[in-house]
Amino acid sequence: PYSNAGYVQLFGGETAECVAHGLQDIFHRIGGVPTRLIFDNASGVGRRVSENVQMAEVFLRFKAHYGFQITFCNPHAGHEKGNVENKVGYMRRNLFVPLPTVTDVQDFNRELLGRCEADWQREHYKKGVPIHLLFEADKQVLLYLPKAPFAACRYTRVKTDGYGKFLVDGKHFYSSSPDYAGREIVVRIGAHTVEPLAPSGDSISIHIRQFGKQRTDSVDVRTTLGRLLQSPGTWRNSLIRKVLPERLREKMDGLERSELKDALQTMQELTGRYDFDTALAARLATFEPEGASG
Repeated sequence: PYSNAGYVQLFGGETAECVAHGLQDIFHRIGGVPTRLIFDNASGVGRRVSENVQMAEVFLRFKAHYGFQITFCNPHAGHEKGNVENKVGYMRRNLFVPLPTVTDVQDFNRELLGRCEADWQREHYKKGVPIHLLFEADKQVLLYLPKAPFAACRYTRVKTDGYGKFLVDGKHFYSSSPDYAGREIVVRIGAHTVEPLAPSGDSISIHIRQFGKQRTDSVDVRTTLGRLLQSPGTWRNSLIRKVLPERLREKMDGLERSELKDALQTMQELTGRYDFDTALAARLATFEPEGASG
């Protein structure tokens, strides 16, 4: 730690995809790759048993892609990582007090990179030189970045149920599409997203990845709209209906079956082209009389 410059990133879990994603974002931020990375108790990277270390498959590919060396600290050897432990405490006190509210983890992580660099304007605690100047020397010995970034994800095969849903990480259910109900599909799992893939390799739906021990059930709005278009009669019990603004829900409840199907078709097209909120606003606007005010 010549410069004592540090970065911090936030993730929902300690998985190989999360560790690789966070490190890759930092590599590309600083324009190079450290020659050696040191880890302590990083289950997402690998596990050390006596003298043997078994690395996670995703992280092993990540290591080969960027060409750095890796060292694991010895168990119960705090003296090996005192600088890092101090840095963790410093980051907690200065970046996470008071406890922040995070609505978009990826946006928050980009903001954190800038906040960390702003902290480098202070002087090094021992050398009396601004940290950002010392870090310029650190950067001179970085490895070159590969031309292409690493795909920080893993692929797995899953079996969907009768509704096209599938299970990941033992507790978390996600939707694919009714067209893929009761079939085996490939799922791409990243640090932030879970994507079931069609045979062509295109995403069927995209979900925010869920973490934790509590069961979750994630539905892609586009998938739900597609299911409703196939069976408009299920409108009254649908998830989409429950999340609509009351005024829009009342208007759509009063539509004839053919009108409802047309409205759902429009919402699906707008959701695919823009987003669900835009689709809702456009749908609500069609029910408002011209010149009406809120």
